[in-house]
Amino acid sequence: MSEYTVKVIQDTDAESPRAFDCNMGLMACWHRRYKLGDVQPKESPSDWIDDTDNVPEGSVTLPLFLMDHSGISMSTGSYHDRWDSGRVGVIVATPAKIRECFALAKDAEITEEIRAKATENLKGEVSTYDDFIRGNVWGYVIEAHHTCGECGSMVDDDDGDSCWGFIGSDKSTLEAMKEHVDKKHHAALEAAWDKRF
Repeated sequence: MSEYTVKVIQDTDAESPRAFDCNMGLMACWHRRYKLGDVQPKESPSDWIDDTDNVPEGSVTLPLFLMDHSGISMSTGSYHDRWDSGRVGVIVATPAKIRECFALAKDAEITEEIRAKATENLKGEVSTYDDFIRGNVWGYVIEAHHTCGECGSMVDDDDGDSCWGFIGSDKSTLEAMKEHVDKKHHAALEAAWDKRF
């Protein structure tokens, strides 16, 4: 009979959430040392932002700030640290992308309520990207093994399981993991989640 060991491990080879098709915003970033966001324009930030091909009238835009101290972190709000942080770019949701993501008609008015929802969506995208660049991405490994009847040593079985790329550290991340795991492993997964650091 197989026994199981469940581990939650940091995913050091995760795909950037900016590669997902479901993003509403486009992140344009300017940094000398890091390749951040979706695009790294050659022109100056002001020239890029003033170009209506990049930021059409009616777009929702938020500034991007980077903290670079013992690792990097990104936010739409200032870190108020003039030594280790500063503005690094902008995230833009064009009217066309807002309509697409909210399943609106191509000529639908983008009301203040819709703009507010788009703003919250962009903040969520930046928060997810922040988790990614800080290494707050996880995977689980379920190892199956049994005791050899002849020698008494532990022998690995083939019916283990693993899944990677779970971003974040709140309970919703754990719940997303549990959706991929047989219920018999839920308690062990919860215990491994609490011990992951």
